[in-house]
Amino acid sequence: MDTLRDELLAVFDAEYRDHLRAIRGIVAAGCADAQGLAEIFRRVHSLKGAARAVELPVVEGVAHALENRLSALLAARALPDEADLKAITDTLDEVDLLMAAAPGAAAHAPDEGAPAATVVENPAYVQVPVARLDALAAAVHDLMSVAERHERLWAQVMDLLDDSRAVMHAPERMRADPVAEFARMTRRLMTVGRERELMSGQIDRALLRLGEEVHAVTLVPAESVFGSLAAMARRIAREHGGPDAGVEVHMHGMEVQTERRVMQALRDPVVHLVRNAIVHGYESRARRLKEGKSERLNITIAVTLTGVRLQVVVSDDGRGPDLQAIAARAAGQGLVHADAPLDARQLLARVFEPGFSTRGQADTLAGRGVGLSVVAEAARALHGTVRMERRQPAGTTVTLTVPVSQRQRTVLLVENAGQSLGLPGRVIRHLLRVRRDGIRLLNGAPFAVVPHPNDGASPAAGSAGKQAEDLVPLVPLRAFVGDEDAPLPVRDGAVSVVVMEVDGARCGFAVERMVDVRTLLVSDATAVGLDSELVPGIAWPREDQPVFILSPDRLFARWRLRGNGGGVCFSDVDEAAPVVPVRHAPLVMVVDDSITTRTLQKTILQSHGYDVCLAVDGEEALAMLQQSSRHVDVVVTDVEMPRMDGFALLAAMRADPHLSGIPVVLMTSRDEGDDVRRGMEGGARAYLTKQKFDQGELIDTIRGLL
Repeated sequence: MDTLRDELLAVFDAEYRDHLRAIRGIVAAGCADAQGLAEIFRRVHSLKGAARAVELPVVEGVAHALENRLSALLAARALPDEADLKAITDTLDEVDLLMAAAPGAAAHAPDEGAPAATVVENPAYVQVPVARLDALAAAVHDLMSVAERHERLWAQVMDLLDDSRAVMHAPERMRADPVAEFARMTRRLMTVGRERELMSGQIDRALLRLGEEVHAVTLVPAESVFGSLAAMARRIAREHGGPDAGVEVHMHGMEVQTERRVMQALRDPVVHLVRNAIVHGYESRARRLKEGKSERLNITIAVTLTGVRLQVVVSDDGRGPDLQAIAARAAGQGLVHADAPLDARQLLARVFEPGFSTRGQADTLAGRGVGLSVVAEAARALHGTVRMERRQPAGTTVTLTVPVSQRQRTVLLVENAGQSLGLPGRVIRHLLRVRRDGIRLLNGAPFAVVPHPNDGASPAAGSAGKQAEDLVPLVPLRAFVGDEDAPLPVRDGAVSVVVMEVDGARCGFAVERMVDVRTLLVSDATAVGLDSELVPGIAWPREDQPVFILSPDRLFARWRLRGNGGGVCFSDVDEAAPVVPVRHAPLVMVVDDSITTRTLQKTILQSHGYDVCLAVDGEEALAMLQQSSRHVDVVVTDVEMPRMDGFALLAAMRADPHLSGIPVVLMTSRDEGDDVRRGMEGGARAYLTKQKFDQGELIDTIRGLL
């Protein structure tokens, strides 16, 4: 059961962040009207139910108190006033802090005197976009398809060996017509050899693509790591300046994605920088107003991605660094000579030395001799840098810059005008050798014919029926890296083409020569004579020959800018419909807008031998029920859901003759008599409350209905 709870806690971690982000967005946009208030209420209600599912009573209690307040507003048809909005914001902060204060089941309110804790995250779960999962599944499918073709090729090789043995034991075949027999064997050998060469490239490309897609799945947005820091900063400000102290936290670039372990490794340093900004930058309200500032200290956390470098900037508009105090402290610690002339940049570099602190007295927040050295150590561990600057007109800016990935990249090495270039394998779809007479001209522009996704591996596969052709524009890579007027590089009557795809658009870039597929460690590029936007990374596979890694996004942007992307038609690819395996276990549909609750019920049902399908609300459930090729035996649904609630789903099912016979179980936290009566009179076969949830009761109920 501990394993299940750990899994649920990991799912809840993602769900509560999503609810808090959505509610904050409604409040910040000033959209807390009747519709916005109803959406806030629904999310708080879902948050409460999810907290109950993972046994976090403190979080559940906080959400329940806010739910009651919102319910009273909805009942009175009143809009939230300033006090209500503050209650909403304070509750969100409290939930954030409760989740940050203790790992696992230890959901207790933190001690008021303790410094804000680091968020404890379960590294076993990340949120992955469906499109990314589809791309990963496609890469796996491609690899499996190549493996099947490789197996068929091996069977051909074995047949050829058997045929050769048969000839050796039947010399009369050679005596009858040795020239014809030799020609036949030679043709078979050449066919197998060509297919083997083609297969080798297909395997390399399939493995390359799979590796890139697996890497892409590990990417997480900055919001998932830094999203809770605003609440933490507000609490630190209250601890440092008293109950009336406040801070405004501004977050930018929270949608930026990079490897989870890189982003997670930056969290503690950023927390330290936020705490440092408050402790050293805090000013009284009167002082700030006197200096023409806003009443509250403003802290900004900005995340940007530049080439292959990730940059996290923490800035504030507080007092700013005290250069005299820094110089005195540095001289006292022997870091600089007392009479040495140092500029601001040199002085500010000293604050990252171990044990450096200008704070004279230690408290729970600062002055314990740790200083900003932990930030510098974290940056060095990630092969990055950190620097502090005086912010204009007032305040401090600290910039952390690290490689976006600590892992190696798989690239295709090509030659271009004497340079070695690397093309990221993730966007490569085909590697072709196109004969000069095989290039198609459409409106004077060259196009290459690429293998259709449904084509078989056998040369005879096309003889059964002509497949639709796929055409991609053909352009010289050198035209975008070096010489705009470069012609197609034709060698020995053919052109080497790398077909790449970015955002659904495909283009074939002709290269002088394909060299190899390599896995390289990519670092920041400072290539002389090359566009830094087009060439964001550089690798050194050999000490004497650098490889310049091209940005496919920038490459395609230049291609489109030159007008080469218009008027190109691509044939549609019909994907085979998925085959649903026939199973004998009953199928239960779980409908709930809380991913935590869905996960809990799915796990329980599957452990008792049931098949489970999931829907996020009544509208999606109804569509699935009407379109599914498999019969659903029981529907277990929540009541409070967006778009279509449980009562409406029940009514829609009863009105549909094809669905009216499916038993429906309502499982909700709404336990008032009127709700129970409404559900049972509407046709529900059972009504279970989440407050008294018992998995045994759920299983017994479903068994009774079946």
